[in-house]
Amino acid sequence: MNVDVALFASLASFQPDGMPGRHARVIEFPDGSSVGGVIAELGLPDEPRVVFVNGRHADDDVALSSGDRLAIFPPVGGG
Repeated sequence: MNVDVALFASLASFQPDGMPGRHARVIEFPDGSSVGGVIAELGLPDEPRVVFVNGRHADDDVALSSGDRLAIFPPVGGG
């Protein structure tokens, strides 16, 4: 299945095509992949993150479908 993946800020360097930037890339994953499975396959660091699937907050166990948009952000702080 094809998933539109956008990695933001420090995570952008993990784009599988090696190109920097937060622009989404369509990436093929096995049918039935979960958010956590995609995170592992992309080799993202095991640290806190904010994840959205199709604009809604999602946990690692959410199953993805072809055509979904997955956006992953590192934690944001401020004050």
